[in-house]
Amino acid sequence: MNDLEIYYAEKLASSEKVYEKLKQLLAYGSAARLFFFALMGFAIYQIFHGFQWSWLFLFLFSFAGFLGIISWYVNTKNKLQYQTQLNYLFKNELAQLKGSPNQFDDGTSFDDGGGFWSDLDLFGKGSLFHKINRTVTAYGKSALSDQFKNNLLEKQSILDQQEAIKIYSNQMSLVESVVATALLYKTEYVSFDALFDWLDTPNHLHQSKWAKIVRYALPVLNIILIILVFVLGNNSLLGIAFVLGWSQIVFYAKYFQTDFNLLGKKENILKQYAHILDKFEKIDIGNSEILKTHQLTAKQAHIAIEGLSKISSRIDQRLNLFLITIVNPIFLYDIQNMFALESWKMKHQHNLPKWIQLVGEIEKMNSYAFYAFNNVTNTYPTILENIRQIKATDLSHPLIAKEKNIPNDLTIGESNKLLLITGSNMSGKTTFLRTVGVNLIMAQIGLPVSASSFSFSPMQIFSSIRISDSLQESTSYFMAELKKLSAIKIGVQNRQSSLVLIDEILRGTNSDDKYYGSAQFVKEMIALNCLTLFATHDLKLSELETAFPDKVSNFCFESVIENDELIFGYKIQRGVAKNRNASFLMKKMGII
Repeated sequence: MNDLEIYYAEKLASSEKVYEKLKQLLAYGSAARLFFFALMGFAIYQIFHGFQWSWLFLFLFSFAGFLGIISWYVNTKNKLQYQTQLNYLFKNELAQLKGSPNQFDDGTSFDDGGGFWSDLDLFGKGSLFHKINRTVTAYGKSALSDQFKNNLLEKQSILDQQEAIKIYSNQMSLVESVVATALLYKTEYVSFDALFDWLDTPNHLHQSKWAKIVRYALPVLNIILIILVFVLGNNSLLGIAFVLGWSQIVFYAKYFQTDFNLLGKKENILKQYAHILDKFEKIDIGNSEILKTHQLTAKQAHIAIEGLSKISSRIDQRLNLFLITIVNPIFLYDIQNMFALESWKMKHQHNLPKWIQLVGEIEKMNSYAFYAFNNVTNTYPTILENIRQIKATDLSHPLIAKEKNIPNDLTIGESNKLLLITGSNMSGKTTFLRTVGVNLIMAQIGLPVSASSFSFSPMQIFSSIRISDSLQESTSYFMAELKKLSAIKIGVQNRQSSLVLIDEILRGTNSDDKYYGSAQFVKEMIALNCLTLFATHDLKLSELETAFPDKVSNFCFESVIENDELIFGYKIQRGVAKNRNASFLMKKMGII
């Protein structure tokens, strides 16, 4: 076992010990609960068969003990469930180290088939998102996917995020507890959009002087009427109390119903967000401005969101038979809850959206911390200024197992703008393009990259690697590719700095037309503010190095035939590919 496996194995063993201890305590708690319940029943029996103060004291003692043990039991059960989620988390990490897929969401829903994220396999089973993701909430997943699609392109923003990830990933016990807490209160997706719209609606009760008076005066009057019922024996007074109460409730019923429907059934998700924020408060922020800002906001947010969760819980309980028939008309339960809801809204309406977004940011940071901690051999990149360049040594793809990974070096932008990469099928050209793109994305979100060294200037990524036709849009493969190339040119023209990744364009036309079109596109790229990796089978394009010696460089992935076997080295090298493997494989398979 390596150090990482030992770490998670020890964590799991320790967590399972706590789990078993809590299970045993719950068994004792069940027995104690039964004991106090039986004792309480015995005391009640004795009181009704010969009252003595000692039986009353026994009843009060057993009743207090029963309530206490119930409270203890619920808290201990919550701890047990939390420990269950920690066990799940550690088992998931250990399984991934042994080659099993991550059990968190793979992000398939975020792949719309367009953009560089589709070409670079950022979303879906076995993707970069799938490897990194440790988010539980919908807002966490969105925050992570949004940053994959929209990298940080300012040097200071990237450095700030690097610092936050370094500090946060050194507090893994706390990071693990935040993720386990999110899992503990995991709920089905609930959109907050309607809730955000509600924040700007009028507060009718607080705007009504009558409602403010009735809120307190009517419950007091109803209590007086109930007392008079017992004193005077006039039951009609009880009816008056109910009529007065229901008259006010019915008057505001439509207003109540709209807001109560909006807040109802949101207790669990609000509780989940509140507990995530509460856990995050305890981090050591170090010198990180990002963590400092997040922590300050979390401290403001968690108590307020927990308060909204409690109001939501009371709203859900309003249909309880006892509450709806007795408490509501006597004490104006609905009106009291609506006043509480309006008060909360007036105090926090400008903050709730950013608090909900903060939960997503915290979950995103959880994912980054796990990746950084699990990949300590990776390198935090150096960010360059006033130069458009990528330079890397031992660069490898983060999704390929280390024992199968063949690292490569790369320098582009120092004395060349475009690498024209030739090579046979399966030689590694496309994987190399994806390796460069994926590592640049990781670098531009502050993560350590799969390289011994990596320096870069921030760049927007554009790509044409995977093309799909569209029956719905009546778009052919060829036309879909042309649209993608047009979008790349327009995108690069509108950016100060870009990286373009191109893999074998214009496959849907004849060889002369393909060469001419490809050569012209290469010339367009070298005239723009971008660096380009251009993979192709067309060896004739390599002549462009002679025409543009300070802008185009030929590189290749070569294969060799030894002992009647085709061998790929997967190492990029200077020059133009010479060997052909298609005819060799066709002969070997008996096709020709």
